[in-house]
Amino acid sequence: ANGPFFRDEEGRESSLYWWAMNAGKRSVTCEMRLEAGRDLFHRLVAGADAVIETNAPGAAKDIGADPRTLAKVNPEAVVVSITNFGQTGPARNLPATDIVGSAMGGHMYLNGSDERGPVRTTAPQAYAQVNLQAAVGAVIALYARGANGGLGQHVDVSMQESMANAMDNAQQTWDILQINNRGPGSGRMVSGREGPRYIYETADGWVAALGLGGLMGPTSGAMVDWLDQTGEAGPLTAPHWRERLEVVQPLEEDEQELLVGIMQKFCRTRRKDDLVREAQSRGVGWAPVYSPREIVESDQLAARDYWVQVRHEDIGETFVYPGAPWKLSGTPWRQRGRAPHVGEHNAEVYGDLLGLDADEVAKLRRSMVI
Repeated sequence: ANGPFFRDEEGRESSLYWWAMNAGKRSVTCEMRLEAGRDLFHRLVAGADAVIETNAPGAAKDIGADPRTLAKVNPEAVVVSITNFGQTGPARNLPATDIVGSAMGGHMYLNGSDERGPVRTTAPQAYAQVNLQAAVGAVIALYARGANGGLGQHVDVSMQESMANAMDNAQQTWDILQINNRGPGSGRMVSGREGPRYIYETADGWVAALGLGGLMGPTSGAMVDWLDQTGEAGPLTAPHWRERLEVVQPLEEDEQELLVGIMQKFCRTRRKDDLVREAQSRGVGWAPVYSPREIVESDQLAARDYWVQVRHEDIGETFVYPGAPWKLSGTPWRQRGRAPHVGEHNAEVYGDLLGLDADEVAKLRRSMVI
């Protein structure tokens, strides 16, 4: 089980990762290595719109969960297979975790810096990205079902491809210009050239500070005026500098060094909230770099009722959980509850969906089918 753990008690169901990933879901168990288990699973599939499986390529066939078998059970079902590298290709059977997906999907190369080398994003983005793409693929396949005679189809989703699909223009930069974009530290690499630095340390944290040169050319004048009013603009008030900064084109290395030095001194002596407030009032796109605590305490998220209270009745406590990233006007999203215990909903699901009574469910439990 992945930590950290509630009250430091190690175990799958006390894992905060388990809580975060499985809140609102129902959990059933089914021993699909047994024929009775496969039959039970196929009865569930018969009434399903979509089936999601995460077995290694080829392994689903051994337990009757492969697309061909499921298409016979329910031709209308969309079957989504989520794997590390997809169902085909020389890497299809390679083991992988999130860090492998980040590395072989290209994202790790775009993070970090020359001094440090490639860096993985702390939060597991490869897992998140492949699951997001799987959801999109499933919805598209369900929509297409209405146009192809009501038949489902197989959605083959690769973690590597999902990450490679989210790399901005890095692949095109190589294909067209033969330039490898790389991790530019706290800035951004554009067409092989390092853009302006964006992240600066303040007296009490960090800010994402846009507004001087390069792609931020149109806001450079307002930023130079601000620096000039505080007596910290240095040479930037000279006409040639103002003209240079307002042109949307990459800056030279020596120009970057000068700007970074000015901005570092300017930000380091001020509080991030004060900086952001003043920048926004001048039309300059600055933002505080929030810690997890600051996100939870965000006035903006509170105003939109983003956070939800989830009761864990088994331990007698209520916790704050993230809500949905969208709001539906007609069918509002709601959090159904805490992450389930393994097999918690066996009686409910097998009873409601398959019509099994309590004795039948108990028999399946005694025979280790569920």
